[in-house]
Amino acid sequence: MKKTILTLAVALLGVVSMAQPPQSGGQNPNNGQGRPPHAGNDSLRPIENLFGPLTKRIQIHGYAQAGYEWNNKMETQTNTFNMKRTGLVVFAKITDRWDFFMFYDCMTEIQDFYADFRITNNKALNLRFGQMKNSIGLENPYSPAVLELIDVTSQSTTYLGGTVDPLFADKLMYGRDLGMKFFGELFDSHFKYEIGLWNGQGVNINDKNNKKDFQVKLEYAPMPNLRFVTSGQKGMGVASDYCWLSPDAPFISPYNTKIAAGEEYKRDRWTFGTEFKSFVTGPASDWRKRPYSFRGEVMGGKDGDVESFGGYALATIPLFSTVDAVACYDFMNYNTSEDLKSTKYIIGLQYWFFRQCRLQLQYTRTVLDNMTVGEPIIVPNPQGPPTIIQNYQPDFDMIQLQLQIAF
Repeated sequence: MKKTILTLAVALLGVVSMAQPPQSGGQNPNNGQGRPPHAGNDSLRPIENLFGPLTKRIQIHGYAQAGYEWNNKMETQTNTFNMKRTGLVVFAKITDRWDFFMFYDCMTEIQDFYADFRITNNKALNLRFGQMKNSIGLENPYSPAVLELIDVTSQSTTYLGGTVDPLFADKLMYGRDLGMKFFGELFDSHFKYEIGLWNGQGVNINDKNNKKDFQVKLEYAPMPNLRFVTSGQKGMGVASDYCWLSPDAPFISPYNTKIAAGEEYKRDRWTFGTEFKSFVTGPASDWRKRPYSFRGEVMGGKDGDVESFGGYALATIPLFSTVDAVACYDFMNYNTSEDLKSTKYIIGLQYWFFRQCRLQLQYTRTVLDNMTVGEPIIVPNPQGPPTIIQNYQPDFDMIQLQLQIAF
């Protein structure tokens, strides 16, 4: 896969280089004849004829996030420099109705690979087919390059949206799946919708039960800087072969011990959220003028007979032309019957030194309730049943520093 992507990248760079216009000044490399130096080279003509028109329709973007992290999780202090994520984005406007999008995570694999077809003459009805982010939640569609948290999404979005769910898959899925969806905008873009079918198994994985997950997402924006979003899912999943969070444990998931590896189970989701910005922003906006913003959401799910519930509230306040304050309350109950709760309190600053380029500093306090790790301690009792002492995870702190460069 990496060789394939490298070959693709080299080809794209070659295409872009062929598409560059002659440099001004000095001797004209075309010798005043209006033809490139290789115009008489028959071996290059087929390549130029094939890729020349295409290069005018291709955009290449990317970003990288790296930093430093300190924490005292499990009452053990650790610190490390890390490379959080890197990505390469290729977008192609093939025709006035066909678009293509690919996102390659340079640290893992291809994450997005899909085509869009505009069915109507306006934005009312479109079809997307391939591998893409699913329709669950308000913040899942956002890129890590624009989200405020160094850990990207909230706990509820991360778990219920399918990024880190031990039942869903044995690897990180980043809220993506294989499938297709219809989407569009109506009533002067005040109303948006998504209706889709998905494998329900994650990135680059074929369906394991021939039953598709059905998702619906609705958005209402009474004004351009305020929107309300709700989404839902009815599905049937097949539990992963093993839990990568606890590969030696005798169960598939630390949050749901009732579902075994390879077992088919009901997988439902629902969400409701809102987002407000003090003024509208867009691609052409001045990056030094950023709005006050608030985003909040409640989310719930049911895996088999086990229910989960979470939510978050996040605020971003510009302090100066290049500095923002960020604060977030993030709550998740992974199993409401066993009360497996994790609550995060996050504060931080982000310094923008160019468009999409920033330095982030964040402190996180994580408070855990009934969250266990490893096997419990069993104390024998000659007079009766043994005493079982659960190995509960202690609360912990984390400090993160991250540099982001995007283009």
